[in-house]
Amino acid sequence: MTTYRLVTALFLALIAWQARAEIRNLSQDWRFHAGEAEGAGRSAFDDGSWLRVAVPHDFSIMDKARGNDSAQRTPFDPATLSGQDSGYLPGGIGWYRRHLPLTAEEASRIVLLNFEAVYMDAEIWVNGERLARHRYGYSAFSVDVTGKVRAGDNTIAVRVDHADPSSRWYAGSGLIRPVTVDILDPVHVEPASVFVATPAVSEARAVVSVTAAIVNRSRRAQSAEWVGKLLAANGETVAEARRTQALPAGARAALSQELAVARPRLWSPDSPNLYTLVQQVRVGGALVDERRTRIGIREVSLDAANGLRINGQRVLLRGGNIHHDNYMIGAAGAPDADARKIALMKAAGYNAIRSAHNPASQATLDAADELGMLVIDEAFDSWNKHKKSQDYSRFFAEDWPQDIDSLVVSGRNHPSVLFWSIGNEIPEDGTPEGVETSRKLAARVHSLDPTRLVTQAINAGPPRSTNQAAILGVVGYNYHADLFDAEHERLPQLAMYTSESLPQDLFPYWRAVESKPWVIGDFVWTAVDYLGESGIGWMGYSQDWQKLGPYPWHLAYCGEIDATGRMRPAAYYRQVVWKTGITPISAFVRQPKGTEDLPDRHFYPIVPPHNDWSLDDVHPSWTWPGQEGRRQEVLVYSEFPEVELLLNGKSLGRKPVGVDSEYKAVYEVPYAPGRLLAVGYRDGREAGRWELRTAGPAATAVASADRSRLAANGDDLAYVTVELHDADGTPVYARKDDRQVRVRVRGAGTLAGIGNGNPVDVSSFQSGERDTFHGRVVAVVRAGTQPGPIVIDIDAEGLPSRQLRLHAVAPRQH
Repeated sequence: MTTYRLVTALFLALIAWQARAEIRNLSQDWRFHAGEAEGAGRSAFDDGSWLRVAVPHDFSIMDKARGNDSAQRTPFDPATLSGQDSGYLPGGIGWYRRHLPLTAEEASRIVLLNFEAVYMDAEIWVNGERLARHRYGYSAFSVDVTGKVRAGDNTIAVRVDHADPSSRWYAGSGLIRPVTVDILDPVHVEPASVFVATPAVSEARAVVSVTAAIVNRSRRAQSAEWVGKLLAANGETVAEARRTQALPAGARAALSQELAVARPRLWSPDSPNLYTLVQQVRVGGALVDERRTRIGIREVSLDAANGLRINGQRVLLRGGNIHHDNYMIGAAGAPDADARKIALMKAAGYNAIRSAHNPASQATLDAADELGMLVIDEAFDSWNKHKKSQDYSRFFAEDWPQDIDSLVVSGRNHPSVLFWSIGNEIPEDGTPEGVETSRKLAARVHSLDPTRLVTQAINAGPPRSTNQAAILGVVGYNYHADLFDAEHERLPQLAMYTSESLPQDLFPYWRAVESKPWVIGDFVWTAVDYLGESGIGWMGYSQDWQKLGPYPWHLAYCGEIDATGRMRPAAYYRQVVWKTGITPISAFVRQPKGTEDLPDRHFYPIVPPHNDWSLDDVHPSWTWPGQEGRRQEVLVYSEFPEVELLLNGKSLGRKPVGVDSEYKAVYEVPYAPGRLLAVGYRDGREAGRWELRTAGPAATAVASADRSRLAANGDDLAYVTVELHDADGTPVYARKDDRQVRVRVRGAGTLAGIGNGNPVDVSSFQSGERDTFHGRVVAVVRAGTQPGPIVIDIDAEGLPSRQLRLHAVAPRQH
């Protein structure tokens, strides 16, 4: 190659590199102010005294001084307007500001500012100019700031107005999901236009259909080559297509491609195989834009006769509802926190989630794609009629089209998304207004994604439920398994599922799924515990909702996985009823009377009709001092057809287990300290066992982290669990033995939060100090932006100190 050609090639390569699209993470270097700040939208506003924060960020969870003692800091406020709905955590007004430096070349390009969610009623300023208002707190939106930014420093300001009461659960406040900026060439793939479908799927061959819009925002005509490549997990290109398109100045061209894949690796809950679609735009041979979209190849079919099938295989939805908060870091949708929730559910045996009652985060959908979790992605909790005076119904009539668009466009390329849910327990369900609204929403969804069915969670009874269900592709019923047969007679072509069910109704609800082909699944309320709706798992539903969960109750306490991520006994029973094989036998002890560590859940009268979200009051403990000789009820959950219970080596008898016993065996056992052993038998042979041992006094605090290396990107999280054990290594569960734990983080990380799952502990989440709850506390550590060691010092009251060392490493460059 001549020197001239070499220099020319290097020059063209440099131009191409400079012009490629950049998606920049704006998680760091934000400034925050709680309350109104007059003039904070101006560029010259002095924010030097404001608190420096990273986003995602939730200002409702931040500590505040309470009463006369300014040293007593907590985020909870018993006087907050939203009360038990929000878990006594207030909303309010908050301001965020950030500086965005751009080179002259970057400022001259197409610049899009992307907010995944801001709760709620957000106003956006750039360089002192108010450019946008977005009112729904859960939908993603972009602000085109092209021509509004300049070379050098640019100022972004965001005002958040979370008026209480806005929600029936804890919503959080602020920039609760990631913020990014796209810096694009004038000729590029329009980000929101990309739609990938798989119209033909078999083991031998699949067709991947890609539609997208190429835009030319330059002042002259361009000829653009659009290249689509499909990459397997190992990076191999398995399909490729190209086409050239003439683009006049200012033009937008909607284009399509088909990519044929031989012997595709299909996506399913059991085999979540993924591909990456790489779209490139070239002008004059130079690469000016590249966009990557992760996809899965799968075929979904559904009918009332055969149920739900994925790639031809029948799938029963082992479902759980989740809210969006992440407990000790509040509603901050940190990607690692959202992903952890999905991982915990997958490990517990779930294969489906319902994002209640708002669009799922991208991190949630990404994790669901990776782990094989099906998703019902939900839009709204209210339409035209409000449930709370300041909820989304204030904006629905004007904003629903843009928010439906955001839901679908944000999720339609995720193979995990199964159905679009347009609403939950809508007050106008089944009325002419409700039916017409549902038709409009469903039509809008189908215009953006004709490949998926529209559903809704209905809580009304006939005839309203029938009226509403008749216009859906698949229907969810909340707490109405009793409707399955009658509604099937009225609507024989319609498949159904339980969109919400009570934990104590697991067995009959799941029998309906197993025995009725038109019933495709069950979603428990709820899979993971959450902030707000305080105490519904303590006392159920009373006619006087205001008597639910009095302060200091702040957790719903109905999650089968607790707020820290620990499985409660109900989760183990669910594994058995679902026949997952994960934990095929387990045993728990009913709380002896007079030893309760939380207020009696039946203190308030429960008047039928009612819902009771409480879990069976059983515990993984054989430590009951003072109960010696008294008979204790022991429940054994088993997939095995026969179980035996032994106390200190002495058999207490064998019992059959199966459908007739609801997969439970019940024993009355005189309490004596020692070893309680449950053994499961299949064909007369031991097939599994579960042990509970009496614990002595706490002797050590066992600390572990869910990862040892974090990227030094300011976003990565590690969850550190501290559990009390006795001298023999037996977990300490008794509440009387709980200890205060203090966690301090040094080096290349910070403490993001600490919690224990105790529904009445209103201690600070940021202080680093918490009492254990049933012998456990969990802390969240956030990586900084510089590589190095992260040192975590752990002190548990009266026990030897512990130290963990993690490492923050330089992020990979893409």
